[in-house]
Amino acid sequence: MFYLLRRAVSGGCEGGSRKHLSLSTKTPYPVPACLSNATVPADLDLIQVQYVLRHGARYEVESGIEYIQRIYTELGDRVPHAWLKPDMVNKTKAAELSTSGYTTSAKLGQRMHQRYPELWSRLESNAQTIQFVSSEFQRTIATANAFRSAADPQNQTLPVKVIPLDSDSILAMKLTCPRWAAAKTTVQTQVANEISTFDAIYGAELQAHVSKGLLKHSAHELTPEQIQTMYRLCGYDVSLYNEHSHWCTLFDERTSALLELRSDIRYSRVYGPYGALINQHIACSLFSTIVKDIDQALRNPSTASSMFRFGHAETLMFVSNLLGLDQALGLTAPPITGNMTFEQSLHRGFRTTALVPFSSNLGIELYVDQTSQAFFRLLLNERVVRLPGCTSDVCPLGVLRSKLADDVGCAYADICQV
Repeated sequence: MFYLLRRAVSGGCEGGSRKHLSLSTKTPYPVPACLSNATVPADLDLIQVQYVLRHGARYEVESGIEYIQRIYTELGDRVPHAWLKPDMVNKTKAAELSTSGYTTSAKLGQRMHQRYPELWSRLESNAQTIQFVSSEFQRTIATANAFRSAADPQNQTLPVKVIPLDSDSILAMKLTCPRWAAAKTTVQTQVANEISTFDAIYGAELQAHVSKGLLKHSAHELTPEQIQTMYRLCGYDVSLYNEHSHWCTLFDERTSALLELRSDIRYSRVYGPYGALINQHIACSLFSTIVKDIDQALRNPSTASSMFRFGHAETLMFVSNLLGLDQALGLTAPPITGNMTFEQSLHRGFRTTALVPFSSNLGIELYVDQTSQAFFRLLLNERVVRLPGCTSDVCPLGVLRSKLADDVGCAYADICQV
């Protein structure tokens, strides 16, 4: 029997009051205080949701473990031995989803069940009403399974579908796009120059601040790479262990924000909107699939399938590029540069701490009104975001279609060809 999903979302929701350091891609997920921060008009009916999610908190990758071990050896007795957790240098766990990652993913799944109860109730008549897709990595598959188990405790949905790496143009697209790989190499000189400029301006300040927190002073100054690694370990401490009293004691809000800026100089060019043109379009295959699902849902709402797709930090960054989220999240500004003032850096739209923390997610909710006109609402990390061109949180679907017009239906193999 055909039915639409009428629902009203409670408003007045704000994030938690606790302040966190800006920890870039190693930031723990910012759990919202409630399920929504805007009210959906009562005359709208939800027919589908489409989510793209990053995996939960993971252990360091193998190459990163080797780098951490080297930096830790260089620091010697300037830091307590207890600060380096055994897990952080255990190569058997390299890049795998952590215990905290499992927990956060499950809790996110529970909140999605609470946010969209009508969608889950439709599973009784159609097991394909809600589907889960993952890239072919342990951390994404484990995240998807933890999420699914919590969101669907009665196990009514189909198992997680895994996309093979060698054909993944949807979630691990950087691995199947030679043009992006070539552009990554090309942009490295620019990244290095901007980071060198940053170090010349802010290096002494960071050096002085971090050195004060070490056990011993040394005749040798800390290198920028040593400081950046300690900052990275702070992120892991908080995200994996909820540990704030070790590496994170070396940083405050200003220094962590500066080191986020240093990280974002690279991220914004390798994956973000200030790199090669391919960064703006590499998510076209993903959005072509999303729009196809939306069109099918509008043609036949009773059989609409909602999708939860599990990928990586770069997946969300590529999605952000195509949607222009940097303009929605901050002031429109020139590319992130090493000579930005601290005040300018705080107003930039591309900030990895806000955009791609562990378990980050972007959702598109599809609505229709009583005249079958279609609308959408965009949520980033469970908080409503307005795209440029939208005058309210719930926006005509045509705005999204216009934003995606040049990319939907793309010939992915052609645009990725070198």
